[in-house]
Amino acid sequence: MDALCLHAAIREVQPVLQGVKIGRVVQPDRWSLLLVFRRGAGPAALLLSVKPGSPRVEALSVVSDRAQVPSRFADLVGSRTKGALVETIDQVGLDRIVAVHLTRGSASGTAMTLYAEMRGPRGNLVLVDRSSAMVVARLRASSGRAGDPVLESGGLYRPELDQGRVDPRSVGEGEFHELVRPRVEAGNEPAGVLMTCFAGLGPLMARELVTRAELSLPAAPDGQARSLWGPFRELIGRVSDGLFEPRLLIGDDGQPIGLSAFRLATVPADRQVAYDTMSEAVAAYHEGREMGARREALRASVLRRLRGEIARAERLSAKLVDNAAIYEDADLHARKGQLLLANRALIRRGQRLIELPDYTTPTPGSLEIELDEARSAEENAKRYFTLHRKAKRGAEIVKGRLAEAKGRLTKLRSLTIEAGGAKRLGELQRIEAALVPLARRLPARERARSSASAAEGPEPRAFRSSDGLPILVGKSGPGNDRLTWRLARSHDLWLHAQGVPGSHVLVRLEKGKVPPPRTLREAAQIAAYYSRARGQVKAPVDYVLRKYLRKPKAAAPGVVLLSQEKTLVVRPDPDLVRRLHPASKTIRTEG
Repeated sequence: MDALCLHAAIREVQPVLQGVKIGRVVQPDRWSLLLVFRRGAGPAALLLSVKPGSPRVEALSVVSDRAQVPSRFADLVGSRTKGALVETIDQVGLDRIVAVHLTRGSASGTAMTLYAEMRGPRGNLVLVDRSSAMVVARLRASSGRAGDPVLESGGLYRPELDQGRVDPRSVGEGEFHELVRPRVEAGNEPAGVLMTCFAGLGPLMARELVTRAELSLPAAPDGQARSLWGPFRELIGRVSDGLFEPRLLIGDDGQPIGLSAFRLATVPADRQVAYDTMSEAVAAYHEGREMGARREALRASVLRRLRGEIARAERLSAKLVDNAAIYEDADLHARKGQLLLANRALIRRGQRLIELPDYTTPTPGSLEIELDEARSAEENAKRYFTLHRKAKRGAEIVKGRLAEAKGRLTKLRSLTIEAGGAKRLGELQRIEAALVPLARRLPARERARSSASAAEGPEPRAFRSSDGLPILVGKSGPGNDRLTWRLARSHDLWLHAQGVPGSHVLVRLEKGKVPPPRTLREAAQIAAYYSRARGQVKAPVDYVLRKYLRKPKAAAPGVVLLSQEKTLVVRPDPDLVRRLHPASKTIRTEG
């Protein structure tokens, strides 16, 4: 979303937000803030996100119970803005900065502005007291880049504008020529000149203006400046009048790659999808990106499973080839038995080895035969005939299994090629379904043993959060399986220390409810404590609803695969563990 797309989106939400009252503030992830208000029959919200590569401002008509990131910033903004009225929302200087102006109390009450600086890695959310221009709170104290200063609350707010760039809405033809011509004369590329001189113009729209101007490279700099002025004036006039043509830009693979506030001549028409509003285009872009992320996650999962199945099939095929080589001796066993019967008069009980002439081959020779010294010639011959029958049956079985393994291997490799080139989520889901009958199956006895171990896991430890919610903690691998796969309900919250062995932790929730921030943090601290991260100062803990877990086939007890997880960094706290452990065993473990 460039500055012009942002301008279009802000103009759309202005009439919707003016005069609404803030009810609460939610931070759904580390980069975003939701200002929730009540409008008409139900709640609605303004979403401000400064996520690098995916910033957005969007008015939401329906607000679901989103998971929240416990945040001092969100708590402070919420306490300062609860009950405040939205005066207006605007853009600072046609730059990528959104300003939401708020008033709390009467007409002479506290005036605040919430700034969303959508500046890539330097993005930030800042609450400012308008009367003093002092910073009340910042989402991020610094950009995270080496050398950048740490910004504390309490100082004067100075928006980080693009220095030296002019607001194009206030530029006349004379000033335009004064800015553009000398830079073009210096040999600078026209699109770069436009981006350097004027706020709001990114690479996409700068190239678009150059294309519309139909510049000829041999033309004099003055002629190039004059050619650029017409398309520039028309574009900025449409921006000032709000005459936008929202477009979703599509890549070669059919996935969203960007947004434009206007129809483009530099992008093929079939790669542009028109929308009535910028909000619809933004929603389609993010929906497509999220779909793409799910597609790539599924692709990685399917390819990982396919690689595992191919490795197992290759090992099985190699083993069967070795077995087939052993069973090739079937005819040799029959020849030995025939020779022993034909020469029984030469054989004496107690012999261990005999060499007999072999006339059964094209080239006559002799064959050395091992004997069981405790058996007669007839009994030794019978033993070789038995080996012949077994080897023949084994060869037929191995031949069939080898053909099956090679056919399965061919299908798995074909699915791998398909999965690598699949462009749609549905294709990958079809491949995942096709993989199910090809996946290696556990023998019935092993499956029964695995199920029994899961059922026989120990009862979990029981805690109760400060908000009164049950928290259950698995003991051992089988205990984790028992907690996750037998006791947990799909809407319960599941936690585990990230990247280290540890206990599964479960928070009992009512269906459709989200955990209070304090309970979430306490459960995460318990998960960190009952893991290998216990001795660390800080430990990351993943959390997700139970319905987003699945168990890999033939996996060891306690192993799970998770998707849509979020992460919280906490301190393993033994005092908290002791405090929350109930004295009486009244917490129910069953769903």
